[in-house]
Amino acid sequence: MEAHPGLAGARVTKLQVSKSKRSITLVENRPIPLNCSVKSQTSPDSHFAVLWYVHKPSDADGKLILKTTHSSAFEYGTYAEEEGLRGRLQFERSASGGLFSLTVQRAEVRDSGSYYCHVEEWLLSPNHAWYKLAEEVSGRTEVTVKQPDNRLQVNQTHRNITVLENEWVTLECLVKNRTSPSSQLVVEWSVWRPGRAEKELVAWLSRQSTLHYGEPAALGDLRGRMHLESPAPGLFLLSIQNSTVRDSGAYGCRVEEWLLDPSDRWYRRAEDLSGLTTLTVKQPDPTLQVDTATANLTVQEKESFPLDCSILSRSSPESHFAVTWYNLRAKEAGDHAEEGEGEEEEEREAVLSVGPDAIFSPEAGRWEGRLRFQRLSAVLFRLTVLQAGGADTGNYSCRVEEWLADPNGVWYRLAVEESGMVAVHVQDAGSTLQSVICSNDALFYFVFFYPFPIFGILIITILLVRFKSRNSSKNSEGKNGVPLLWIKEPHLNYSPTCLEPPVLSIHPGTMD
Repeated sequence: MEAHPGLAGARVTKLQVSKSKRSITLVENRPIPLNCSVKSQTSPDSHFAVLWYVHKPSDADGKLILKTTHSSAFEYGTYAEEEGLRGRLQFERSASGGLFSLTVQRAEVRDSGSYYCHVEEWLLSPNHAWYKLAEEVSGRTEVTVKQPDNRLQVNQTHRNITVLENEWVTLECLVKNRTSPSSQLVVEWSVWRPGRAEKELVAWLSRQSTLHYGEPAALGDLRGRMHLESPAPGLFLLSIQNSTVRDSGAYGCRVEEWLLDPSDRWYRRAEDLSGLTTLTVKQPDPTLQVDTATANLTVQEKESFPLDCSILSRSSPESHFAVTWYNLRAKEAGDHAEEGEGEEEEEREAVLSVGPDAIFSPEAGRWEGRLRFQRLSAVLFRLTVLQAGGADTGNYSCRVEEWLADPNGVWYRLAVEESGMVAVHVQDAGSTLQSVICSNDALFYFVFFYPFPIFGILIITILLVRFKSRNSSKNSEGKNGVPLLWIKEPHLNYSPTCLEPPVLSIHPGTMD
């Protein structure tokens, strides 16, 4: 009870405010309804001043939000000014005058707290002066404002992609669900490369759809070969053009979802990671094949002999080749006398090398001035040795290296193959037929070995023919060697009316 100082007597107040407590949980951007109910009052002419407070766990006392005086004037409290609530507050009073409501529009998480009202009852004195008769505090309303439930979901499927160099590859980041259709997304691509523990940031797309790249040192030339696009809502594609082996790795995306709060401030609500896409960029499978057939070649001294190197198949039409011819011959006796008898040692000598860039190695030693190179086609190379001498006798072969350029224009060796041997014998001008035959294994067998079985087969054939002819002659003789005659009596065909003479027919017959 409170009496006005100017009054002679005191008046007992009947002011009573609802003390009920309640709890409200809502999602931000929804309104917060607060009620303050006067259950009883001293006089029908009473006026009320209502003060609204909020108490935070971190504060010792409640902070004033809004005050409505008994004359219905509004005054904003310090809390409303500090938190920017003025534009979000709505006050109402019922027609009966006993129910007051305060609504906080577009609630934010920071609006959570304990709300209550402080009611003052005012009366008009006989001399027409207002005085405060009583005051009372209502029960509290516990308000919890929370952010929207996180519904962000990114596709977690793991994938494996294998491509060849120079091909294009597209990596996918799919957002299957999101908290709000009006949210904005940040998409960040990273890669874990083989042999490296830490991931490398490749690129990211900001909320404003601005593309940013990772560190230049980590990206290298990948930056100029990347393309990021979003052909549909929630679908983000990272394309790598002219892929290289260095692009191999496990790629993944991280998605952030940003929401707009009631104060028009963006905040990060959630994030999620995609499944990994393991990208393997391979070089073309080597299909290089060189002719491995062996051959024998005999040439006269001072003549020329060709050494062909034929490529039967290649891995790519863009391949370049490095070709090296080798001469394999027995070492001189003095070179391996100390290594023991019975072991024939051979030495391999490079005759000429032609690089993939068509640069020739220098002609050294005995080959100088005696070599002629020809590229007869893209897959056929010929080396001609001029002015052959006895020292040129030996086995020759070629070694082919296949080279390809990667997407950066850097050449690398893809495959290596060896051809078959060509046995070359250089015959001296004064060589006899016997020396030529004995020095060539194939010719030796042809002269001294192959004629004997052929001659034997011929003799056997002649004997069989003669034996068969003798048997046939015996079958044609009779007794005591007299030849047999098969005679039948003559058969006369005669017609009395025919003017021609009769015809005599003799038919084979038998005689016993």
